[in-house]
Amino acid sequence: MSQALNVHIAEGTPFEYQTDVLVLGVFEDGELDGPAKELDTRLKGVLGAAIGRHEFSGKWLEVWSTYTAGAAAHRVLVLGLGKKEQFGLAELRQAAGQSSQWAISQHAKSLAWVTPAIVGNADQVAEVMAEGLLLGAWAFTPYTQEPHVDSLTEASLLGLPAEAKGGIERGRIIATAQNLVRDLGQRPSNKLYPELLAEEARRQGQDHGFEVEVFDEGKLKELGMEALLGVGSGSIYPPRMVIMRYQGGGNRTLALVGKGITFDSGGISLKPGLGMEEMKYDMLGSGAVLGAMIALADMKVPLNVVGIMAIAQNMPSGSAYKPGDVVKAFNGKTIEVTNTDAEGRVALSDAVSYAAHLGVNWIVETSTLTGAAITVLGHEATAMVATDDGLASLVLQASEAAGERVWRLPIYPEYKKLYKSDVADMKNAPGREAGTITAGMIIAEFVGNVPFAHLDIAGSAWTPAGPLNRTKNGPTGVMVRTFVELAERLTR
Repeated sequence: MSQALNVHIAEGTPFEYQTDVLVLGVFEDGELDGPAKELDTRLKGVLGAAIGRHEFSGKWLEVWSTYTAGAAAHRVLVLGLGKKEQFGLAELRQAAGQSSQWAISQHAKSLAWVTPAIVGNADQVAEVMAEGLLLGAWAFTPYTQEPHVDSLTEASLLGLPAEAKGGIERGRIIATAQNLVRDLGQRPSNKLYPELLAEEARRQGQDHGFEVEVFDEGKLKELGMEALLGVGSGSIYPPRMVIMRYQGGGNRTLALVGKGITFDSGGISLKPGLGMEEMKYDMLGSGAVLGAMIALADMKVPLNVVGIMAIAQNMPSGSAYKPGDVVKAFNGKTIEVTNTDAEGRVALSDAVSYAAHLGVNWIVETSTLTGAAITVLGHEATAMVATDDGLASLVLQASEAAGERVWRLPIYPEYKKLYKSDVADMKNAPGREAGTITAGMIIAEFVGNVPFAHLDIAGSAWTPAGPLNRTKNGPTGVMVRTFVELAERLTR
């Protein structure tokens, strides 16, 4: 993981503050006023001249910079904030991330933000800026003889009251957990097979104060978890189920469940070779659950939370499960395997049925489940299939507050006919029709009467480079922020 970036509130006049880069946001098509006007005056009108020459207009994330010729700040970065009426906390998070990336590209060691005046209390502003700066600065340390270390180590926020340091701490906790998920996602599968991911969960539990129990293949067999065992049967690395428990208090419990396929070859139903290296990312659902558990424990959220990771490698071999096989999940329901590449819902059947067995009040599951989700929503949003309107509404509210888009898909009775099987309770791969919906509905078959929401992050778990992701097709750590926000809302 990239070295730590220290984000803090600083006192002082922006143009007298010692820093490598002074960052100033300017809205599109607006007159220069406040700090921007003062900057232009101090620099003898160079910003106004640049606007006049159409070098800079304030469009969203447009960049203009200049040296300051001996001023306290070595350089000024003017960042376009777009239209003022469209700018909010989510946009501020992205702008902060863009500034980190730019500063790193210029080998700066420090930056200072002239915090823009926007709607939102100081704690919220501090939180999203800390998140954005840390998320934008993240990069995976490669497996090279000379690992690259970024120069940026300090980010100062000017213009915020000292009392907002609590917002910075919250943002730091969440972003650090999210960046851990991204780091895990970038590890190749020979460095993060099921046993190693389970060990990582144990280590994080010890460091952050939550209980971790690991079911090995013997325990899975004892519990009758044929589904997860089947998915992992083709690999030399046997599957694991990780049960994490955070006791926040009270008598209600939220279960967070994640798919942890540390590599998905498709199994006997082998995927095409082109781009298969990206299938190391198929564990990012379980990664999000682990990240959320870390953040919830560090923030001491007053809610009991169980995190479950269903971990396996899906590989082809003489021992692999096959099309036509029938496996039985923990709750006794059976699944006809018609496509071994639809393995996520099979593995998760054991995980969510075990969560229901624990007597939890809600189950929210996340997984990189279907390519159909990308077809529908691209990389811009997560697809949701939910059996309970109240829980679905809370997830949507939480995701909006967290700046992670979620779109709910319908459940119609007719869809259930698509996964009917003649030899088992259901089949795992009904076909392309309503593929994202039926995948979520199949998982929902294993939760009993517990309110349930499925979040398909196939499109949002790793994305092209952007303000919060400077790694091409890099992992995002999506759903960590939403899960934290959801847990907090369930305490109200």
